[in-house]
Amino acid sequence: MNAGICPPRTGDDTSDVIDDAVTALAERRGMWIGDDATLIHLLASLIAQAERELPLAVADARAEGASWNDIAMLLRTSANEAELRFDPDSPIADRRWPFDVD
Repeated sequence: MNAGICPPRTGDDTSDVIDDAVTALAERRGMWIGDDATLIHLLASLIAQAERELPLAVADARAEGASWNDIAMLLRTSANEAELRFDPDSPIADRRWPFDVD
């Protein structure tokens, strides 16, 4: 695992990226970001998509040698929780894309 990897963090840089993503998604969907309900819809869409991409990112990191402790640190959770959520053999594994079929 890369020694420079650290837990997730927020700040001005992350906020700027989110603002750009919300604006780009609104433009693609032909929406106007003029009310809070539209903003909530766009933010929720971005969160849902990011969550759908986590299982593949975790699988790829594991294939590259990341331990469950490494993954847990990146997700700000315990190794046990990370393994329960993302190990394909777990009965409660996150089965969203690329593992789902719809």
